[in-house]
Amino acid sequence: MESVVKFETGNIYQMNFIGDSELKPKYICVKVTEKTVWFERFNNAADKVARKIKTFRGVQYVVDGSYSMAPSIYADKVVG
Repeated sequence: MESVVKFETGNIYQMNFIGDSELKPKYICVKVTEKTVWFERFNNAADKVARKIKTFRGVQYVVDGSYSMAPSIYADKVVG
């Protein structure tokens, strides 16, 4: 059985943008359920993201949008 890297409450994750590799905002995980994860932008709690969790190659991730170049947050991109 393959283990999955999962989001954990309290961890800070890096959001990645396909079109701008220099832009890497940080989001803190505030809540996780089996299907959904909630984030707040680090140092800006007004910017919140709640998204359905997806899994790719054993790593959970979320996409902030429904377009092809939407930014994403992967569970293995812990920065704090």
